[in-house]
Amino acid sequence: MAKKLYYVTSNSGKFQEVHQYLAKYTPEIELEQLAFDIEEIQTDDQMKIAIDKAKKAWDFVKKPLLLDDAGIYFNRYTKFPGTMSKFVSMGIGFEGMKRIFDEGDKAYFLLYMIYIDGPDSYQIFEGRCDGYLTKPEFFDAHPSLPYDAYFIPNNETLTYAQIRNTPLAQKYLYRLQALKKFLDWYTNKI
Repeated sequence: MAKKLYYVTSNSGKFQEVHQYLAKYTPEIELEQLAFDIEEIQTDDQMKIAIDKAKKAWDFVKKPLLLDDAGIYFNRYTKFPGTMSKFVSMGIGFEGMKRIFDEGDKAYFLLYMIYIDGPDSYQIFEGRCDGYLTKPEFFDAHPSLPYDAYFIPNNETLTYAQIRNTPLAQKYLYRLQALKKFLDWYTNKI
């Protein structure tokens, strides 16, 4: 019998990434999307945001669930765009994004994935990928994962958008890194 787990996100790109991985490698876990937004506290501390969102989601659902909070950080700035990644991208768009960095600037994605099964019972799993930025001629990323069009992992020449559905994805996608850590812990727990 499959173990049901809820993944809280309104971002279809995030859910698709996690769902495809679990379906392929951990079919004994049935993943269901709970597509609602959770009001985020305003801070530049990404881990605090992730934990706060998990607790709010638990209060609403009261079932074991998984959620994450991710951001991209441009090394030339302090904690930017970071916790404001979504709003920066939405606010300035594809061409605007290309104006705030130089070709080859260093950057990294950071993600905190939270599993929560009680009001104060949670585990944190981190995923991170370092790389650099590029200025593509056209936008080729999933609309809900816009930074994939600009980010190239270290030691690669393809953007996240280009490697997302290739074997390289396993190696570089920060969400999958955190998910693998979660699964190592979770499968030993159940």
